[in-house]
Parts: sequence; C-alpha cells; structure tokens
Amino acid sequence: MSYSPKIKPELVRKLYLLKHSDESSRVPMTRMVNEAVEEYLERKGINESDENSKGYRENNRISNRHN
Repeated sequence: MSYSPKIKPELVRKLYLLKHSDESSRVPMTRMVNEAVEEYLERKGINESDENSKGYRENNRISNRHN
C-alpha cells in the first residue's frame, strides 16, 4: 500500500524531542509512530486478523485506486 499520511509538524517535533531526550534508548521515530498506531488500533478492537476480512480488502482496493 502506498498511502502516506501527513503527520502534524508539532507531533513530529515532539517525537523528535522524545527520541533525543534519553541518549540510552534511541528509538527510531518510525518505530514510535508504528507502536502508537498499533496501540490505538488495539484499543479500537482492530487486530491483524481484521485485515483478512472482506470489508478491509474492499476498502484497501478502493483506496489504492485513488492514490
């Protein structure tokens, strides 16, 4: 999938500051974002098996057509 959402610049700045706040645990910003999105989806009750559902595939097909 080639969808690349725009992240608010102020959120990127906060992630950057967080990344550099603790020299001992430099976690890449992409990993932080992926972790945050995964936690959000879990709270919403969406898990990996939902990706295999017909609705997900249909929405993905439509969204890919518009990108």
